[in-house]
Amino acid sequence: QVFVSFARPRIGTFPPSCKCDTLVWMAGVFVPLRSTGRLCVAVGRGRSIAQPGLLRASAPQPLAFTSARRTYVIGSLNEALAKGTPGGAKKLSDMAKVPMLLKESPTRVREIWLEQFRDKEFVVAGTMASDEYHTIRANATACPMFLLPVPRGEGYMNMVWQFQNDSFMYQPLESFQQGGSGRIDLGVVLFSELLESHKLALLHGELQSGLLSNAEAVRMIRYTREAYLDPICFAWVQKFNQRAREFHYEDFIKEFMPIERWHAMDSI
Repeated sequence: QVFVSFARPRIGTFPPSCKCDTLVWMAGVFVPLRSTGRLCVAVGRGRSIAQPGLLRASAPQPLAFTSARRTYVIGSLNEALAKGTPGGAKKLSDMAKVPMLLKESPTRVREIWLEQFRDKEFVVAGTMASDEYHTIRANATACPMFLLPVPRGEGYMNMVWQFQNDSFMYQPLESFQQGGSGRIDLGVVLFSELLESHKLALLHGELQSGLLSNAEAVRMIRYTREAYLDPICFAWVQKFNQRAREFHYEDFIKEFMPIERWHAMDSI
């Protein structure tokens, strides 16, 4: 007998007598996974284990990897970014008088933007040059998810981000695994309205809960930018998104050194 849960993420478990320990919905079927101590490896397709009519051919493919003791099965980006999700895409005109900004120089626009949000406890503001924006957007569109360990005491809390339509959404990995698609702890929007005229993109991040501090949000955004701009860092992002079976969490911590990178970041 197989026990299957259809709550996000779509995971089921085999009875103890079975050598495989996890089922995960992949490409329209349930796939048995076996923990290797690092990565969950698909060991066969599971069409026969689900009742007819319950399988959906359009179901998205999740990412799956393990650390030493825990199996992580990450749902799809489309599930996570439901319409109306807090922190979602906005228009610059919702936050600023665009015609007035168009009259200012790029330097002055940057000054105005940063000054506007300088003392806002739950807001992080920044700017980026046109080339940086296009690189980040292209890379994030191709590889929209990644891990971000945030130091907590003597350990750290794993956050995961997702990118869609010029917006980054951040939430704890645990929450994402449990289907918390409506919870966003930090939402970041890249405004591109001034790219053509000023060669400048405006960044606006907003804390949606009390989980993170403003200083942590600043470092998270800096970490994200580096992940997509630095070729060595981006290689890990590509592996996580496009070759999940090659992503070993322990190697990520040891070689990517996310905690060390975190402590080295001071500002956007």
